[in-house]
Amino acid sequence: MKTTNKGENIMRTLKTYLFVFTVIAVIFSATQLKADNISAANTSDLRIHIYKELVEILKSPMWLNFQDKNLKGETEVTICVCHSGKIVLKSVDGENQILNNMITHKFNSLNLWTATNFADQSYNFKVVSK
Repeated sequence: MKTTNKGENIMRTLKTYLFVFTVIAVIFSATQLKADNISAANTSDLRIHIYKELVEILKSPMWLNFQDKNLKGETEVTICVCHSGKIVLKSVDGENQILNNMITHKFNSLNLWTATNFADQSYNFKVVSK
């Protein structure tokens, strides 16, 4: 009969926890870094896809870090496509800074990409919050 000491049991338990934590971290990071690739046939098709993404993200519940609920106002949003194909927020202009910050944070949480042939294209949207 083989006996094991308490130290070996603790090391085995720690290794198990470390393995489980590593697996969870890899799965979580893979889901967080998922890029949404938008395939579009032409510029207007890409504009429609970006519009749908923008509407969807703005309809999602507000993040907890926004303490002020005053989200009323109009905001001009400019979105552009970089040379790499990444779709980025170029500017957010409006009188309500809380609304501007919320739009900025929510859009930047997306990871949108498209074909590089749409590089240097800019799209303007007007966000009206009542």
